[in-house]
Amino acid sequence: MGVITRFIEERMRRAHYDLLGPGRYAGEIPELEVRVEAENLEKARARLQEALEERLLEMLRLGLPVEGLGEGDARADRFRSLVLGLWALVRGEASPSEAPAAEPALEAPKPKSLEEWLRSRGIAVQKRPVAEGEEERERVFSRLALFLGDRYSSLEKLYEKLKGSLATKRQFELSLAEASQEEIANSTQFCTLLKQYAFLTSYYYKSEDRILRAKASTEGFVQNFLTGGWLERYLKEKVAKALRSKNLPHEIAVGYQVVLPGGEPMELDLLVSVRGRVFWFEAKTGEFQAHIAKYSRIRKLLGLRPQEAFLVLLGVEKARAKELSALHEITVTTQTTFLEPFLEALENA
Repeated sequence: MGVITRFIEERMRRAHYDLLGPGRYAGEIPELEVRVEAENLEKARARLQEALEERLLEMLRLGLPVEGLGEGDARADRFRSLVLGLWALVRGEASPSEAPAAEPALEAPKPKSLEEWLRSRGIAVQKRPVAEGEEERERVFSRLALFLGDRYSSLEKLYEKLKGSLATKRQFELSLAEASQEEIANSTQFCTLLKQYAFLTSYYYKSEDRILRAKASTEGFVQNFLTGGWLERYLKEKVAKALRSKNLPHEIAVGYQVVLPGGEPMELDLLVSVRGRVFWFEAKTGEFQAHIAKYSRIRKLLGLRPQEAFLVLLGVEKARAKELSALHEITVTTQTTFLEPFLEALENA
């Protein structure tokens, strides 16, 4: 029994504990998907060890591999046999002397869907990401988001003008006299796309003096897209492409509208489920300072580690992003670099 005792002691030493609120503590062992809540830290530790023992017995009964339990260790093998024999006894299938040395492995439990995962954390779903019949509309949004995100460095000035037009509800003017050919080509092509889909109510480019004039639509969906929705969809498309390239089954969703356990409404920009693990992304195209503390708090409420929760900002410097990550215990990154820490976290389970 020394093998199992050492395993439990080691996992309990690596457990995470968080204060969720007055009289609410959470204890978690993420690699085994064990999580409990209690009114004080002592009870949280006791409940966590009990939940860990139950989870371990269930994994052994199902024949699932348990990393760190001593693969190839004769004592571990004998313990597995004992568990299977006791389980057969409980079901009345065999006497102790007849207890089989092994039982055919059953299939591993199916990973929870994103909605089941949210409900398991006491989070109520108010609105799902994409309603039936909106797939064509989402494809348009994704096309525009990819164009803007992939070329953002050359479209930044145009994008700021577009946001200004939304705020003033007036036509804007952008001089491209000193712009590179890449900036001119990308700016005029993007405006042409926006005009085709009526995101712009007017657009004109005078090539002689390189002056671009346009006016953004005041439609609600246009405002939502241009003020930040595009970045959420850009992250979704890039994450999905990266996971497909690795042949990893996944579930991914933009814009779950939920109610948190304390009754607080919240929209979760992007949730990704891969191999039973969930990652959360929030995207900000403007000021973020008033929101980052809230995101850090919700990250703990969701039971995610800092490496599994991302705040993606436009143009933040690498050194500043690193400092913000350390201060607020959430991974702060940019639209050009977010895939690297995501894939690293995915590999380092």
